Amino acid sequence: MQKKTIESADWNTFLEEFSNRNTGRRARFEAFIGDGVAEEDEEGSFAAVSIDNDVVTVNRLSAKGREITNRVDNVHGIAVQYDLDDSENTIEFMDTNGDMTVLHFESQVDGDS
Repeated sequence: MQKKTIESADWNTFLEEFSNRNTGRRARFEAFIGDGVAEEDEEGSFAAVSIDNDVVTVNRLSAKGREITNRVDNVHGIAVQYDLDDSENTIEFMDTNGDMTVLHFESQVDGDS
C-alpha cells in the first residue's frame, strides 16, 4: 500500500476533495497515543472532514442516523494511505505531541474496515 503525506498548503483543498470522494463510506477511528493504541467501538458512515487552523473536524453518521463529530487538535501533519485499487484506505492526523489519529475506511477491495 502506498502512503502520501499532504503538504500543509494543500490541506483545505485535499480535505474537501477527500470528503467528496469518500462520503458514505463506513469508517472508524484508531488512536496511537504514546505507547498505547485505542480503537473505537462505534463505526459510522463518513460525511466530511475539514480543518480550521490546526483543528481537524470529522463528521460521520451512526447506523441509527445520529451525527458523530470528532475533533483532532494541534494537527501538524496529514497523510493518506491507499488500498490496492488506489482508493483511500486511511487518513492519518499527527499532532504536535507525536500522537496519531487514524480514520480507517471500509476497503473497496475486500469490504473490511
